[in-house]
Amino acid sequence: MNILALDQARNGAWSVYEYETGKLLAYDSFEYSYTKYTYAQAVMNIEALVAELIDKYNISAVFIEDIQLRVNVQAFKKLAQLQGVLVNYFEKNDLLYGYIAPAQWQGFCKARGRSTKELKDKVKSLEYGDKKESKVLSIQFVKDRFGIETDNDNIADAICIGLYACNVININPAEKEET
Repeated sequence: MNILALDQARNGAWSVYEYETGKLLAYDSFEYSYTKYTYAQAVMNIEALVAELIDKYNISAVFIEDIQLRVNVQAFKKLAQLQGVLVNYFEKNDLLYGYIAPAQWQGFCKARGRSTKELKDKVKSLEYGDKKESKVLSIQFVKDRFGIETDNDNIADAICIGLYACNVININPAEKEET
């Protein structure tokens, strides 16, 4: 059975795995820039891309990165809208799907940044320029695990989300339920 993992956003990525073996079959990124697409157009294009990937790779289950409110409420609202459109598509097409919290896949792939407590205690960490530490760690993880050289943290995140799903989530296709 093949699964699709999504790091969904205007600039996002996807990965496809053979679930039983955990073999990475394909991955790529996508971008629907602010200058060329309204947000509604970007959402429609992402939904169409997901539908195309589901057909092309004979996908049995889809895992999307769950969203969380941090600082920017407007970004959270847009991600929630996109998540709603995708879940609606999965439901209409009777697909298994689940949400994976960033902390779950990051912990599994050793791609979590320093905790607040560690930072307060002045635990030393490397300098990463403009990328969050977890993004750099996911890029390093896919390089070490799969030999994939990329500077695209969306691709790295999508690969990590899929790997987490293959190794941690028990899929029972006979029972359609959220995981």
